[in-house]
Amino acid sequence: MANGYGYGSSSTSIRQSSTNAQGQVAPIGFHYMPDGTLMSDVEHARLYGEKTITSFDLDLSDLPAATSTRKFTLIGNFGAEFVLEVKNEDDHYYNFYTKSFQVAKADLQQTIGDSGVYSNSIVFPTVTDNDHYDIVLRAKPGTRHAAYQEARFADNTIDINNSIGSDSLILQKIIYQYTALTLTLTGFSTGGTVAGTFGTTTMEVNRGQGLAKTAFSFTTTAGATAAYRILRQPTSDDIISFLQPVVAAAPEKLTGENIYPAVSNTDTVDGAVTSGVKVVMDTNVADKMKVGDRITGNTALDATIVTVAALNPDGDNVKEFSMSEAIALADGLTLSFSNQKNYQWPVDNVNKIQPGMIALGTNVTTDSVINSYQDVVTILANTENERSIVKTLAPAINTKSQKATVVNGLVTVQPGNIIFDKQQALALGGDTLKIGGYGLQQVLNVHGYDIKITDLTLALTAPTTTTTATSVSSATVTVADREGVINNVSRVGGIGIDSSVQNPLITAGGGTDGAGTFTVDAVQNLENGTTLTIENTGRIATITGNIEIVTAGTADATLRFDVDNLLSTSA
Repeated sequence: MANGYGYGSSSTSIRQSSTNAQGQVAPIGFHYMPDGTLMSDVEHARLYGEKTITSFDLDLSDLPAATSTRKFTLIGNFGAEFVLEVKNEDDHYYNFYTKSFQVAKADLQQTIGDSGVYSNSIVFPTVTDNDHYDIVLRAKPGTRHAAYQEARFADNTIDINNSIGSDSLILQKIIYQYTALTLTLTGFSTGGTVAGTFGTTTMEVNRGQGLAKTAFSFTTTAGATAAYRILRQPTSDDIISFLQPVVAAAPEKLTGENIYPAVSNTDTVDGAVTSGVKVVMDTNVADKMKVGDRITGNTALDATIVTVAALNPDGDNVKEFSMSEAIALADGLTLSFSNQKNYQWPVDNVNKIQPGMIALGTNVTTDSVINSYQDVVTILANTENERSIVKTLAPAINTKSQKATVVNGLVTVQPGNIIFDKQQALALGGDTLKIGGYGLQQVLNVHGYDIKITDLTLALTAPTTTTTATSVSSATVTVADREGVINNVSRVGGIGIDSSVQNPLITAGGGTDGAGTFTVDAVQNLENGTTLTIENTGRIATITGNIEIVTAGTADATLRFDVDNLLSTSA
């Protein structure tokens, strides 16, 4: 059945025989009772067989906030007796006769009849906050459940809903009820190149439910002295979805990994070091090295791993640093500094992170992707026997056997390690990353929402202004407001504008706000008080479209359109 309850077997407690005292053989499907009467095997099992509840079929998926009714079915032997109790989080009991919850204890006590099936329903009321329902099915003495088969969550706690049967008289299930989720749509600048105020539009949907095609609209508004031009129209592939794990303070080195891959900078020792770990250099050390950098430059340094321990350790000399161990250094010696970089980093949550996802962040190496690691050695190079040997292989995501956090049956947090396809500098430690990708598949991977997006359009609100002086055969136009203009992109139209070829291009006067003058690329004759419309640019960009939610996820989510792909604030 739907809950995977399973089926049990029955046994016979009353002696039976295939022949009677006279030696007569019972027909197939029949047998003789001790008193010599003939009885069918089916009837015997119905009357005398062991009573087993073989199936309890009830939809255990999350309930919406609104009132809903769910039918349940029990299958078992004739005469199997049970007690069914449903209790909410406020310890109110379901009354199967009034179809409502009450303070007084209530339950359903029934016996499975000749059909072997008992059916009924439960009405779950409307809630204004999240709720849950504990469901207990008790087999009365003389009746048993199907054999127990245990299931467990990722944190190793028992998954009662997916466990089968029971080795006792009690079988337990749980149903969660949630208020509606909020799905938000907005603009987002991944590279920070498109500044502005990002408006939002929201809609409500129940967990695991759908939403019919719905129109949406949201704006991105530039600052008073800025403006946008459209690069191209949006598609669903412009939606970026990402997780935000926090990186641990320190990375973990992989077998065979060179964590000092290249010299980052050099500088010269200013004064010999005969003892101790402090070194004075020719220039400001902060410009040449970072804490954790490997130091090379003489035989002693090159023979081991010596790193930069601190910059300006005493706080009195910006040209001084300290080493991780004492090494003698000659005056005038050139030191090389190699930044430490690592592929593998622990994060607080790897849940839903997948290989191939992109990684974004202030200190993330450009164009980094989550990927597995291979340490490959090539032997017999440039011969017909050339081949590669993988010395080390590490997965892109590794939980390191750490325990997950499971809430209401769902994994919410899973600590672990991630591996980037490019090494990351130590500055990454402690950062909050953005890991995800573009398109509807990543919306599903990251947020758990299966959606369809159609009819996407990006449009600019055309700014308008008014002339405040007459222009006579002049390329200079005096206006009341100059917002929404990008020089050499914006054009201007209106009554009186000479558009013999096309509306004139604004070549100067944009990129500011308030009254002033525009310079256009063709002389104009305009009256004072003429209304002008700015073309090709504007401060307000609006994305519209339609969204259909096929299946909602389990939490609020935000769909972000990467406006860096769509808008520009310059010519």
